[in-house]
Amino acid sequence: MEKRRTAIVTGGASGLGHAVVKRFIDKGYAVAMVDVAEEKGKELANQLSEKGAEVHFIGGDVTDQGQARDIAKRAFDVLGDIHILVNAAGIIRRTPATDVKDTELLAVLQVNLNGTVYMCQAVQPYMAQAEDGAIVNFSSMLAHYGSENLLSYAASKGGIVQVTKSLAVSWAKYGIRVNSVSPGYIETPLSSGATQNPAFRERILSRTPQGRYGKPEEVAAVIDFLTSREASFVTGVVLPIDGGLLAGDPMLYPPATPIA
Repeated sequence: MEKRRTAIVTGGASGLGHAVVKRFIDKGYAVAMVDVAEEKGKELANQLSEKGAEVHFIGGDVTDQGQARDIAKRAFDVLGDIHILVNAAGIIRRTPATDVKDTELLAVLQVNLNGTVYMCQAVQPYMAQAEDGAIVNFSSMLAHYGSENLLSYAASKGGIVQVTKSLAVSWAKYGIRVNSVSPGYIETPLSSGATQNPAFRERILSRTPQGRYGKPEEVAAVIDFLTSREASFVTGVVLPIDGGLLAGDPMLYPPATPIA
């Protein structure tokens, strides 16, 4: 009988991270939901547990390498194994490139890039011991094309692409697969200020062959596949989830300036 699957999801108390948590729960996985928002995270974990899910909230800051190791250890202690890591924690800042200060650049890189590296390092010994592991990192469309006012964010997400490929090559011998997703424009409560703006909506949907925004559940479904046994020969991949946006001709569809 196959062991129960276990997963850590950072940024699991909101947005796409929480969609992944719910997807894994629906499959019967035991999940460690990690977030800096402790009050919200505990409340969500309690609500899910009351419905019969095995969810453990772990508060912690992935930008601290020591805390990342502690998160992994606490997750292993409550889950018994660590099969899956999804690095969904992230922040975004919108600033003209000439105005980006070191505090912004460092903050965005620390959460999005360094936090991802620290969590991958932290789970590696547990996955290597079991010779079974699947990691999915969150990149972005901004790793593939340029856009105004998002220098820090684009730098962090471009770094994720290379981190993913490097770890996929380095850790294949331990039975660990490492992939990444690049979501397009996904409609979430946090993004509704931009996605519901009429001018922004028209510009983005005109560039997207499918003519619509994505749903968090669609991102979670792709991550579910990448972390499943069915994807056992898939590693080092950076997979867009964008309704065909990146497949379009950039000369016909120039990158849109995001609206805050």
